[in-house]
Amino acid sequence: MDSAVKTLELDKIKNEAAQMAATKLAREAILNLTPVSDFDYVKKSLQEVSIACSLIREFGPPPFGGIQDLREILKKAGKGIVLSVKELVDVRNTLYGFNALKRYFDQIKDNLAVEIIDNYYKPVIDVGDKISLLPVLAQELDKCLDDYGGIRDTASPKLAGIRSEKIRLSREIQNWMESIISNSRFQKMLQDTLITKRRDRYVVPVKSEYRNAFQGIVHDQSASGVTLFIEPLQVVNLNNRMSELDKEEEKEINRNLNILSEMVAEELVIIQVNLEAATVLDMVFAKAEYSRKTGGIEPEINDQGIVNIVQGRHPLLREKAVPINIRVGGDFNTLVITGPNTGGKTVALKTVGLFVLMAECGFHIPAERGTDLAVFKKVFVDIGDEQSIEQNLSTFSSHINRIKEFLEKADQGSLVLMDELGAGTDPSEGSALGIAIMDELLERKAVTIVTTHYSQLKNYAYNKEGVENASVDFDINTLEPTYRILMGIPGGSNAFAIARRLGVPEEIVEKASSLLSEDEISVERIITELNQERDKYEKLKKDYELRLGETAVLKKEYETLLESLEMRKQDIIEKARERAAEIINKAEKETRNILQDLKKREFTSRAEIDRKGNEIKQAFSVLEKMIEAEEQAEGEPEPDIDFIPGEQVRIRSTGATGQIISVDREKGEAVVQAGIMTIKAGFADLVKIKEEENKEKKMIAKYRVSKSTRVKPTLDLRGERYENAVSLVEKYLDNVFLAGYKQVELIHGKGTGALREAVWSVLKEHKHVLDYRLGYQEEGGTGVTIVTIQ
Repeated sequence: MDSAVKTLELDKIKNEAAQMAATKLAREAILNLTPVSDFDYVKKSLQEVSIACSLIREFGPPPFGGIQDLREILKKAGKGIVLSVKELVDVRNTLYGFNALKRYFDQIKDNLAVEIIDNYYKPVIDVGDKISLLPVLAQELDKCLDDYGGIRDTASPKLAGIRSEKIRLSREIQNWMESIISNSRFQKMLQDTLITKRRDRYVVPVKSEYRNAFQGIVHDQSASGVTLFIEPLQVVNLNNRMSELDKEEEKEINRNLNILSEMVAEELVIIQVNLEAATVLDMVFAKAEYSRKTGGIEPEINDQGIVNIVQGRHPLLREKAVPINIRVGGDFNTLVITGPNTGGKTVALKTVGLFVLMAECGFHIPAERGTDLAVFKKVFVDIGDEQSIEQNLSTFSSHINRIKEFLEKADQGSLVLMDELGAGTDPSEGSALGIAIMDELLERKAVTIVTTHYSQLKNYAYNKEGVENASVDFDINTLEPTYRILMGIPGGSNAFAIARRLGVPEEIVEKASSLLSEDEISVERIITELNQERDKYEKLKKDYELRLGETAVLKKEYETLLESLEMRKQDIIEKARERAAEIINKAEKETRNILQDLKKREFTSRAEIDRKGNEIKQAFSVLEKMIEAEEQAEGEPEPDIDFIPGEQVRIRSTGATGQIISVDREKGEAVVQAGIMTIKAGFADLVKIKEEENKEKKMIAKYRVSKSTRVKPTLDLRGERYENAVSLVEKYLDNVFLAGYKQVELIHGKGTGALREAVWSVLKEHKHVLDYRLGYQEEGGTGVTIVTIQ
């Protein structure tokens, strides 16, 4: 595996990712990563990076500032060694870093519902939860240590007292010294009116000729000897006391350092756990930043030996990388790639190998969704010459030396990548050897990808079960490779086509063609046929995509028109209802006036008035039902045309019930006696009373069809209050169920998470909800919930 790591340049990927880490420990951890063949570990590592990417998008990157490499410091503390001020400052700064990191994850937990954390973020949040705060130790360190690597006066009362006395004593010494240098008696003896220090004692510069005249202790002299630095006798005792205070201060500082070191030792295990958690988090988030920088995705992982790369881009080529699609495993375990030199064969080989190693180290890969990578136990690579001058090996011998190792160790669960298999020797022998090697690896069930120029290997791949051809595309018009991988099609030599393109006489090209062997002609014929089939497929694909685009446009226009018609329909219905209500109100008013007038007439009996009043009320009841029945009309069963006099029916449009008096089948009408009213209605407006027991099931089926044109698959709740959002979601879920939707989208935004909690509180209990999840990034991320309707 080490050889594969070196050849495929995995170390360059690790170096780039390590630069994204904030701490020394995480950088080291990334640089020390090695491919792991444990399926569950790889899947978990990739998932953690995806979670980190999501958290960065939602909350920004976590803070790792202040966290230091404390490994050696903690070892010393564990052995009882007193830590220096600088070492304790590093511990204090690291504790501050832990606090900031803890706050970051607490903020996430405050903003996200427990269900969301458990379903989407738990693996990374759990690591953050391992960090424990040490407030007592942090406060004590902060009380004792300043920001400049010194001990504060507040470290202890005794230290504060010593330093206070030193300040007082220093002023007294200064006063004595100033009185000496300002005294006219001594001024002629002094070289300068300067108070300085020598060997931690206050002195003045005295001319050497006044050595005996100036009483004091000589502590130093200038290089020329003309100046002596003398401590005046008047301040000797004061300086002695200052020296004593210096020693007391140093002793008290050491006592405090010892106490602080013991406190660190007591919390050693917690600090180590915190440090490990912070290192893991920094590494994961550094991988996430690298993924964002390179356009990486979390690939699907399998243990069936399948590699399927969709639009994969070699990360070290950056903007020069041409996306490739390539697959191997499953239906075929061996892939033979052919094509021109510098056409991208080797890059394709390296891309596959590097992607596998990156995934096994927990790195996202720069590709598109749908990419699927197997976790391999062993990866063998033979790419490039790597000829050893010391071993005096030829190109062919160098290749064979490595292939020998592959044949000894490769088995199921191995990935073998071989560039220019069989090259460096006679083509016939090289081809035969290449076929034998591929047969052996195929027998061992290893997944193998080889590149070659040999026609015999193309033919082998075409005819051998479990082996597939592929090629790098070549533009015959520009005489340039396109670097695209064409699966299922071997690459042609293109030599004759290039010769013709460059103006070589046709007779020479024809003669060259006639010199090809039968096998070579057969291979070229196969390639030609496959290319023709590919061209047909590409044409059909373009036609299909064109028609698909046209269909999408028409569909959009139809939906827009349908929506417009529905809006107009609803508008007309609403206006009709308003008009009907006005008519009823007006009729009621006029009726009341008529009844009042009748009551005033003597010839009209009270019973007659009451009877007429009841009949009028009954008529109004029928009119009111006409308004209510408007919404029910769409959900009624198909009209029955088998009506006969005497049957009990309900009139759809009015909601009134009655008995059929007569039937006109030619006109499709019937006369119905509904109370005091005789109504003529079409068959489509009638429902037999006895059939209404089946009405509910039929109504639901019809209602779904009609509802689906009015209910949209998206509900935007942004700006709604909690209670209103709950009500809207409950009603909406009932409507989409009746409309027959299988999946809908609830937009609640990110914000504080209150709306999301409101939505999820309904989804959790609603009878029509089968499942729900947060949206993917392209669907709106955590601002959207996708609901599956059962």
